[in-house]
Amino acid sequence: MNSSQNPAAMIVEAIRARPLDDAVGVIVVALDGHSGAGKTTLAASIAEMLDVAVIHGDDFYRDMQDAERVQLSPQQGVDLYFDWQRLRAEAVTKLTRRERAQFRCFNWAKGYGLTDAAVTVEPSNVVVLEGVYSARPEFDDLVDLKVLVEVAQDEREVRRSERARTVSRDDPHTWDARWDAAERWYFESVRLRDDFDLIVSGNST
Repeated sequence: MNSSQNPAAMIVEAIRARPLDDAVGVIVVALDGHSGAGKTTLAASIAEMLDVAVIHGDDFYRDMQDAERVQLSPQQGVDLYFDWQRLRAEAVTKLTRRERAQFRCFNWAKGYGLTDAAVTVEPSNVVVLEGVYSARPEFDDLVDLKVLVEVAQDEREVRRSERARTVSRDDPHTWDARWDAAERWYFESVRLRDDFDLIVSGNST
């Protein structure tokens, strides 16, 4: 990781260096990393430099009962916290075919359910999928460039404490512990650091 270079510029350079292997010619970039690493901000910076279609993994947080969610093991959490099947079918796969993607998002304002209105994302030569677990193995056939976004733990904690989201109606400290355990399992057992094509800093530049 070259901390002296702008992270967004590094990713754009890597995108431009990728060969277009298929007739459709769409490059899918997964921006993965721990919560609070700066993935969303980085995706916005990339979008300022390049014409891209951005998909936010948080929009596909799975709507499920808290009583069911608290029973999940870290491994189960990686599989079930987000509806990656719907993310794949309704967003990423359509965009790789240069089709318009339309989907309803998790309703973060209410803390449950999906929004009434659907989000529309127009196709582009480059699709940026940002969010934890975005480089999961189930997307291997769709993702062309896997990017790990890293930031110091203390900076992550500051960013997470500033969030106003209500992700669960149970004790937030208990939720954080379960969420962190799932992330650790993912990055230690599913997607190791060496699995990524590029590693960048999530620090503000």
